[in-house]
Amino acid sequence: MKVQAMASALRVTLTLREARALQQLALAGRYALNFNAPDQADGLAAMLDIGVHDLASKQAEARARRIAKSAKPQFPPMINMDIDGFTISAELSDWIDISTTPDYCVWATLTPERESGQYEIRRSAWRIFVLNPDRDGPMHLANGCTQTECRNEVEALSRKLVANFTRQRMAA
Repeated sequence: MKVQAMASALRVTLTLREARALQQLALAGRYALNFNAPDQADGLAAMLDIGVHDLASKQAEARARRIAKSAKPQFPPMINMDIDGFTISAELSDWIDISTTPDYCVWATLTPERESGQYEIRRSAWRIFVLNPDRDGPMHLANGCTQTECRNEVEALSRKLVANFTRQRMAA
C-alpha cells in the first residue's frame, strides 16, 4: 500500500488483495460509517466496489495478453538457398527417422508418441529438402538431415543431395 498526501486529500494505492480487504472492512463496518458519515458511507462502499472490479478486470486482461503472446506460433529458423538451379529449404528442429527401410530416411518432426520407438533421433538438426524447379512432377526431389545445427553442414549436405539427384537423373 502506498499513501501520498495531496493538498486537500490522500491518494492511496492498493493492490487487489488490499483493496478487497478494505472493501470487506468497509462493508462490515457500514453501521459505524453510517453513524459518523451517513452521506459518504454508501459512496465509499460503491467506489471501493468499482475500484476492485476495475483492477481485477485489468489484471485479467494483462494475463490474457501474456498468455496470447506466449501462445503465438514460434516458427523455427529456416535457410533457403539456390544450388545449381535447385531451391534448397532447410528447417531447424528435432527430427526422427520414421522410415522402415534402413537405406532410406524419412525425417519427421519429433513428437512424444514417436519418441518411444526404435528410430534414429536428431536433436537441433537441419532437415533439408531439394525442391523441384519444374512445376510438373514431385515437389521434393531429395531430402536429408544434418547431424548437428551447424549451418556449414547444411550447404555441404545440400550439395551432396543435389549431386546424387543429378547423377541418378543422368543414369536414368
